[in-house]
Amino acid sequence: MRILLVPMSAMAETGGPSGRCRLLAKGFKEAKLEVATCRAEDVNYSKIEDIPNYFLDIPMPLGLPKAIASRSFPVAQKLGITSKKTVRSFDEVLWLTGNLNYNYLKKSVESIRKAINDFRPDIVYSEFNISAMIASKKEDIPLFTTVSYPTQHEYAHKAELARGLNRLIAELGLTEVESALKLFDWSDKSFCPSIKKLEPIEKANVYYCGSLKIVSANESSHTRNKILCYMGNGTVSPQKMLSVIKKAFWGSDYQVYIASASLNEFNENNIHVAKRWDFNSLLDEAVLFINHGGQNSIADGLIHKVPQIMVPGKVFERKYNAGSVSDNKAGVVVLDGDFNSEHIRGIAEGIIKSKEMYDNAAAIGLELLGAGGIDVIIREMHR
Repeated sequence: MRILLVPMSAMAETGGPSGRCRLLAKGFKEAKLEVATCRAEDVNYSKIEDIPNYFLDIPMPLGLPKAIASRSFPVAQKLGITSKKTVRSFDEVLWLTGNLNYNYLKKSVESIRKAINDFRPDIVYSEFNISAMIASKKEDIPLFTTVSYPTQHEYAHKAELARGLNRLIAELGLTEVESALKLFDWSDKSFCPSIKKLEPIEKANVYYCGSLKIVSANESSHTRNKILCYMGNGTVSPQKMLSVIKKAFWGSDYQVYIASASLNEFNENNIHVAKRWDFNSLLDEAVLFINHGGQNSIADGLIHKVPQIMVPGKVFERKYNAGSVSDNKAGVVVLDGDFNSEHIRGIAEGIIKSKEMYDNAAAIGLELLGAGGIDVIIREMHR
């Protein structure tokens, strides 16, 4: 069986689709499936060993010309301008990142169709990439997708953002859609990397697979003395994140690890900054995970039994995810206006002392690990 994996691309730092793509590619490979990817070499890209990759175009924010976007967007990120934008639905994310721009859609669908015609997959697997959904439909290849509760059309959508999309769909002779998020309904089978307790999706073709990662059961020997921090893109500016976290925990009993592609490396006293950290290892030694409420980050924290402080900002999906964890008493939501060193330190002290928080995080983590992971997807592929 041949699988073509296509993750969503963006100029912004967003580890979700690309991270899951890597896990899926390796898992499929281990299951003796033939795997190729069609991935844009954007800021989130890194080569996957022994997996061929086909070219995919990089979308420009708001569909701006590349010369303008490549200069202005990094500046907007560093200044925290992107964190001020309220995002109410996933099609707004697609629009902001340029994934709904007509010219980009036309190019990227064509690139994916070329990959399909060369690789000849039995299944196209879309990691939130709408161009892949269109290409698979046009080429009449079975489509699998990753889904989440707050990215559903029924949860929130903005129909007017689908104009360029529907223009291309009409040109390809396909049926127009009410919103870009209705493309997910084209999927033969969809997979939610979560559990129903956190994301209660009521659709017949949606399968819960929980965590795509496997965690060692033997963690008793680890000394938990670390605080980890990752804010992704658009919640809190990298500079503000560093300033607040550094002031909150400088000289504390905890080693603090901050990850951001926009910050320079830094190691002083107990504060450590890098573009990336191996959070899979560090989370085994963490007492607290401070993050932006992204689906991957939340799941990673929970499967390692770590309670969380979540700062979702003005992004709808992160607000939902963070609220779901908070409702299950495994973390605390902090509003972006309250993201200051005194407040964060106070919340952190309360969480670190709370046995209930640790017990709840561990219990949900066990459910995520027990949901079947990549084996669920492979089972449905063989069916």
